Amino acid sequence: MDVLLTPRLRLRWFRPDDAEFVLGLINEPAWISGIRDSGVRDVDAARAWAQARLIDPYWQVGHGFWLVERRSDAEPLGLCGLFKRDSLPLPDLGYGLATRHAGQGYAREAARACLAYAQRVLGRDELLAITSPTNGPSMALLEDLGFVREGERVGDDGPTVDWRWRADPPRPQDDAALAADLVRRFWACQVPDADGVHALAALPALCTAEAQLPGPGGTVLSVREFVEASGVIPGAWVAELPCVRLVDDHDSAVVTLGPWRHELRIDCERRWRMTRLLPC
Repeated sequence: MDVLLTPRLRLRWFRPDDAEFVLGLINEPAWISGIRDSGVRDVDAARAWAQARLIDPYWQVGHGFWLVERRSDAEPLGLCGLFKRDSLPLPDLGYGLATRHAGQGYAREAARACLAYAQRVLGRDELLAITSPTNGPSMALLEDLGFVREGERVGDDGPTVDWRWRADPPRPQDDAALAADLVRRFWACQVPDADGVHALAALPALCTAEAQLPGPGGTVLSVREFVEASGVIPGAWVAELPCVRLVDDHDSAVVTLGPWRHELRIDCERRWRMTRLLPC
């Protein structure tokens, strides 16, 4: 599934058949010294590593590391994306390109697109990043993107520099406004952007794992089934002003937009997520 396009690059989901490329990428000396040695040494192990580390998070959290390929010839260049680590409270921006493709601005182009995607599609006002203190090019890139260095610590993989990015200006923090924003982003994911790419891949980040969404003939779909069925195309009503009603001490909300009733609740990050979509 395509996630986004830039002038030179396509960012898409990794697939099991990308295992050979993954094997070469994570065993490059620059990857091992600058990121980590994953101990993966054959294609079968790379396929299993990619499934657990790269592919599964797409459905679990709605984003992750995406394969970066050149649009002109579909040459795989590396990876870039927004990854949620158990050790960090927020998703972090990460990237890694094959050495032979370094120095051509691909990492900057991909990272800048991912940062815009985090804001526009995922509604993120804040992201983290981590680097090795010896990785000068990555630190320079993060500074160019607007990340601020927060300090250095010793992590599982040795010394680590922590970085943080904050949107300017930040998104309004009013509960009703944020609920309406979530609903607008939910429908925007189902409309192609200027490059013709749908952001349906992000829906697991906007819905709870057990969300119920409408399917053909009155069926009820899981988020994954809804994405695979290509969602529901919105009508002209999508430009209307949503009607928001907060309930349960602002921990839940009902948002009406056009012919649809959206039921939302606050998650552990204090972010709205959709639990159910029903016709009015």
